[in-house]
Amino acid sequence: MMATAYSEAVRECCRAPRRAGAWPDGDPAVATGSAGSLDAGAWTRVQVRVDVHGRIEDTRFKVFGCSAAIASASYVADALVGATVDDARVLAPADVAAALGLPEDKRAMAALATDAARAAVAVWERQAGSGLRSPASGGSR
Repeated sequence: MMATAYSEAVRECCRAPRRAGAWPDGDPAVATGSAGSLDAGAWTRVQVRVDVHGRIEDTRFKVFGCSAAIASASYVADALVGATVDDARVLAPADVAAALGLPEDKRAMAALATDAARAAVAVWERQAGSGLRSPASGGSR
């Protein structure tokens, strides 16, 4: 079995992942989404802090999986900072995979990261719709 050769971008994300970690559970200013499963061998969680205008202020990620999973989650978390929730919804796995130079057999890791980000945005939208972050209430930060 031949080892997968990763690009320098993947190796750099693994050497120094940006935005790795987590905010405390229950923080009303944070929305969390995840994709994958530990049983399947890869799982990604993305957390976002979104301002009252729908712009992502900051992100965190946790991941269980291979180097491609780590790099994809790190790349997505970094790419979302400053983006709108609309931008997060259209971030394509193919774009992440291309930016990282992922081999074909590891492109599913980019999909996990983007799926987790979209799930986090969906949670934020539900919370915003329930008034937890509405502009009228001043939002949560």
